[in-house]
Amino acid sequence: MRRSRAYLLPLFLLLLLASASAARSQGPPPPYTDSAVLPDTPAYKRAVQVVELINSGDAAKVRALVENDVAPGEFRNLPMEAHLGFFAEARARHERLEIHGARSYDPPRPPYNAVLIVRSKLLEVWRAVVVDVEDAAPYRLQGIELVPARPPRNLPPGERLDDAQIAAKLGAYVDRLAAKDIFSGTVLLAKQGKVVLTRAVGIANRDFDAPVTLQTRFNLGSMNKMFTAVAALQLVERGKLSLDDPIGKYLGTDWLSQTVLDRVQVKHLLTHTSGLGSYFNEEFVRSSRALFRRVDDYRPLVKFEGLDFEPGTKWKYSNTGMLVAGAVIEKAGGVDYFDYIRENVTGPAGMRDTDSYELDRVNRNLAVGYSQEQTAAGPEWRNNLFEHVIRGGPAGGGYSTVEDLLRFDQALRSGKLLTKASLANLWRAYPELSSPDYGLGFGIESSAAGRIVGHSGGFTGISAHLDMYLDDGWTVAVLSNYGDAAPIVQGKARELITQGR
Repeated sequence: MRRSRAYLLPLFLLLLLASASAARSQGPPPPYTDSAVLPDTPAYKRAVQVVELINSGDAAKVRALVENDVAPGEFRNLPMEAHLGFFAEARARHERLEIHGARSYDPPRPPYNAVLIVRSKLLEVWRAVVVDVEDAAPYRLQGIELVPARPPRNLPPGERLDDAQIAAKLGAYVDRLAAKDIFSGTVLLAKQGKVVLTRAVGIANRDFDAPVTLQTRFNLGSMNKMFTAVAALQLVERGKLSLDDPIGKYLGTDWLSQTVLDRVQVKHLLTHTSGLGSYFNEEFVRSSRALFRRVDDYRPLVKFEGLDFEPGTKWKYSNTGMLVAGAVIEKAGGVDYFDYIRENVTGPAGMRDTDSYELDRVNRNLAVGYSQEQTAAGPEWRNNLFEHVIRGGPAGGGYSTVEDLLRFDQALRSGKLLTKASLANLWRAYPELSSPDYGLGFGIESSAAGRIVGHSGGFTGISAHLDMYLDDGWTVAVLSNYGDAAPIVQGKARELITQGR
């Protein structure tokens, strides 16, 4: 992870991927009002100062800001390299931030806080620059956020685009990002199953300058959760599993405590409402990745996990929950999880380039994940080979191509993998389980572009998206070996498709 990103995530709450992985935002946005006129307050003056400093690219001015205009405390005590890295990366990624106006919320945030809505010149995306300052003179900075923002409500409507224009504009956008080395990966856009755009740009392996092709297999991150949910619904159709079953029907106390086994049901695992957490814990960090190849190998990481809340009463993204769902599938299906997925999901869908590969073996056409670290000597690339799992599983980490993701999309829509009744359960909200924006292993959303289902994936050096537009028949698949690149392209595709409605 880039140091500037490490600086951003804990202290500025940059939620671009937090999806590391959630698939969709949870709940409606709080009521807000946009204004083109900036309030005349110390906080907004500081916010404008931050934007101007990003646009200048002047490291000496950044250093002076930190030394003179940042309040004592945790934010001020960050290494100077972290502050410099944040501003340098913001400048590199956006080139210029153009101020659009102010955003206020109901109920309002404190008067010494400012939310400045800006447009990225390079990425053509909306961002919010949020600053907190002291509540008394000299109103020094106490924190800065640069986060994704919803488009302003007072924008004039754009021109309506036809399908060819949508494809052309998205292709040109990807080409421009690739030329700036903001995006490396593959993109596929299809309508009613017919491909209207593909792009393969960037470097799959920087050690050998191996270029990305459409056959390059990229890490899916959390997108494997869709395969796990489809497998579970298949077993429900075959009478081997019920969503209402307690997981203790399939697993013993060698997996989890009896209390957890009795209280958590299969549906809680698939909707992220189980109350379980993530096996990416301290023990995982300290362990050799070679220890974790089969689903059963993860038992020591989760055996002592408790519940953060009563299952079905809250929503919390849970990698452990999906891992346990994989263990349930093994018991109910009577076969190894990976064999089940190949024989019942990816195989019938024709996904020949999709699997959970063991990374210490020879695997052709796998992209290596990269992140960029801001150093005193300039940006430096690092790979993620020693950070990720050695083999993906039920919760994520497998590999695929954008063409295979389209095959998955079409196999689902055509009823090849599940019945219409099962698809309806897969892609519906579960408010009764406190899951209004997530179905069974799929994010669900009603937007200006219609109903959308799918999933995202993210990790160091990994970002991925599949969006299935259920009303208009669009499919958007984006895979990247840069950690925060796929959401940018996916967002642009959403914007263009919305203009076509």
